[in-house]
Amino acid sequence: MPVYEHDKDHPESIDARAAQDDPWVMYLVVRKEHSASVAALLVAAAQATFDVTARFGDDPRYRDAFAEWSSRSFRKVCLRANEKDWPKVRALDGGEGVSDGVAVVHALPPRRKSEREKLLVMLQAYTANLAELPTRAFPETVDGPVMVFVLNAAVPMRVGKLVAQIGHAVLLCAYAFGVREAMVFERWDAAGRPCVVRQATGVDWAALQREESCAIVRDAGLTEVAHGSETFLALAPQPKAEWSARVRALMPV
Repeated sequence: MPVYEHDKDHPESIDARAAQDDPWVMYLVVRKEHSASVAALLVAAAQATFDVTARFGDDPRYRDAFAEWSSRSFRKVCLRANEKDWPKVRALDGGEGVSDGVAVVHALPPRRKSEREKLLVMLQAYTANLAELPTRAFPETVDGPVMVFVLNAAVPMRVGKLVAQIGHAVLLCAYAFGVREAMVFERWDAAGRPCVVRQATGVDWAALQREESCAIVRDAGLTEVAHGSETFLALAPQPKAEWSARVRALMPV
């Protein structure tokens, strides 16, 4: 099962994204005063990214913006909003990701960087380190199909970068398998889009690409990591009972 290779991963596409003067950007805004663990926040980010695309990708108001963004940029930027600004962010059209029933991530339809709202200009980048977030077990009690995200633990990233990267991963996985495995994705959607986050390095990272139906994220190298770094794998949704032994053995984030 070779890894799904998307045209956004081709070197010329990565170079084109890096060279844009006024890129199309999907902004993911994290509530600054949240209590989510790293895994819970990343799952919320993936779900918010998928939600905004599902809700607004074909909306006449945003259809062209999604098309331009998807073909030219695919860039995501993670910002943070304090309690004063968070309601203003949530008032904008977008998709939400929750943790413990509370919205913690709001993903917005793409817009050009130069055309972003004044509110977004004023918000700061989300630059928290992993050690700043709570560490607690993430509940995984679902019976239906689960999308597994695998973080490349050999590539250190701050939380905001991880949020953007997992946003790439969920959409690449949907593009890769949403049509060929449509019934599975429908069940996954109906079940509330359950996701879990694991980590791998070395032998396991390479083996997953050979053995699993997955999409891979390679970074354009604009911020924290080197150009072409492999950051996340997204495995096509399947019930936990059908996970391979290798996937079962992966450590949580």
